[in-house]
Amino acid sequence: MGSNGALGAVRVANEVIASIAALAACEMEGVSGMDEAAARHFGDWVRRQTAHRGVRVQVEADRSIHLEVFITVDSEAKLSEVASAVQGNVVEATERMLGLEVGEVNVFVSSIAFAR
Repeated sequence: MGSNGALGAVRVANEVIASIAALAACEMEGVSGMDEAAARHFGDWVRRQTAHRGVRVQVEADRSIHLEVFITVDSEAKLSEVASAVQGNVVEATERMLGLEVGEVNVFVSSIAFAR
């Protein structure tokens, strides 16, 4: 992602966008952590894309941001409530910090953390 102004260009790495989204997701009650392994797959290597901190980032030509967030949820939590809270917090944090529109946030509950 980048923008050009009178003083020059400003660019934000996809890894920074992913870090913002991951931190926002982990702030939510019921989220045990990010699932980095689930966010990666073979097609990424072919397309030269990567996931960072359990978040896949795609920036469209219109500069809207599309995110896929892979989380681990506590076993006692209600999955739909946690996923919805994660979506809202990720959108708010990303738009506030970057000043760009988030097109969509897809949340994948890819694992459950059971208490020991």
